[in-house]
Amino acid sequence: MFEAKIKIKDSSELIKGIRQILEPEKDFKTSRAKYTLKKLGNSVTINVKAKDATAFRAVMSSITTQISIVEKIWKEINKNGKTKRAEKR
Repeated sequence: MFEAKIKIKDSSELIKGIRQILEPEKDFKTSRAKYTLKKLGNSVTINVKAKDATAFRAVMSSITTQISIVEKIWKEINKNGKTKRAEKR
C-alpha cells in the first residue's frame, strides 16, 4: 500500500481555489486508489492511498496538476489584479 498526506497552508483565497478544483472528486475512489480532502482553517489536507505505484503516481499527478493550475491563476491575479485573459477583454 502506498500512502501520502499532503498538507497545504497558505492564504485563504488560494486554499479556497484548491478546494474548489479538488472538491468535485474529493471522495475519488477506484479499485486501486483513492484520495480524501479535508479543510482546516487556512490549510487543506489531502490523503492519498493506492494499492500500487502506478495508481499512486496517477493520483498524485492528477492532484498536483490541478493544484499547479490554481497556483498559476492565483499568482497572475495577485500580480495584476486580473488574469491575462481578462486583460484582453
